[in-house]
Amino acid sequence: MLIRYSDWKRPTDDAYAFQLRAVAGSAQAERFVPSIPGTGTQSDIREVARQVLEDGEAERFERQVHRWSGPEDVVGQAGEKPYAGQQHTFEERAWSDTLTMKELDAALRGIVLVLRDGSGLTDYVLRDHHMLDVALYHYWTTGELPRALFHADRHSDWCKDSYLEARRPQQAATWWKLLEGLKRPGDAACVLREQDVFFTTGAAQRSTRMSGRDVGVSVLVPGFLDPGQLHWRQVLEQPGATEADWVSLDLDFFQPSSQLRVSHGLLRDSRFHGLVGGAKVRVFVLSPQFTNGGDRIDPWEIQGNMHSTLRLLNLLRRLPKRAKLRS
Repeated sequence: MLIRYSDWKRPTDDAYAFQLRAVAGSAQAERFVPSIPGTGTQSDIREVARQVLEDGEAERFERQVHRWSGPEDVVGQAGEKPYAGQQHTFEERAWSDTLTMKELDAALRGIVLVLRDGSGLTDYVLRDHHMLDVALYHYWTTGELPRALFHADRHSDWCKDSYLEARRPQQAATWWKLLEGLKRPGDAACVLREQDVFFTTGAAQRSTRMSGRDVGVSVLVPGFLDPGQLHWRQVLEQPGATEADWVSLDLDFFQPSSQLRVSHGLLRDSRFHGLVGGAKVRVFVLSPQFTNGGDRIDPWEIQGNMHSTLRLLNLLRRLPKRAKLRS
């Protein structure tokens, strides 16, 4: 059968298209009322999805998209695996500029820490890069969606359409593409297009001390991006990059020390300070299986030093002086 080009749909307009409900006060019939939970409240992202996605979409999302189950570290004489669990829980925490080892451990156990500073800034600290979950939760609590995203990571988490069509993809490894499938209420436009993501990457030269092995596809990018133009200096110069209202920082971009030598200039750049200080949403991803410089780890275990991870996380969150939040 001949298929006309006008009838062809991308996976994110078909099997991986998920329609958001409108917030109360709009004309659409299926609506919800955003509300920020109290401090200490835990929410299951699967239930949140049922609130913000149209009927049946949340169940279809669970069938279509796979979540990583966490590092399989064996801890203590009993042989427990406290980190090998799904990242389903979002917990509202009181704002603090400095997180503790206990809070880092909670994130490693799969609890997404949500911290709001009272001015409209929200920080999300999560173990696995489940950006669709973050977008759904933020929409559920505030009714807000991102306009643009600045994303720094050793791995692009971008994939081709054929990758989505061939398997049940992992959200953590395909979220950039999947965000095009998350549709805004009303006009059903993408929550974020690929063109709305400002992506920077950099990898230190490999050494025998690094875990894992190189995987060439770890920094695939859309065809309209030049792989040779992804250094942070080049990305910060792109029109609109420093005005992004969402910022995503994966800690494997800065760890181990050899990675920090590649990326440390970004931490000193005043444009980056203004970007991070003015963002409305900041997402900090631990990616513990990659923080010793590996692209692929087998077995899936925490690779970096947890104390250095905590120091880096606190540094990134305190990095800029508070700037005026972008409306």
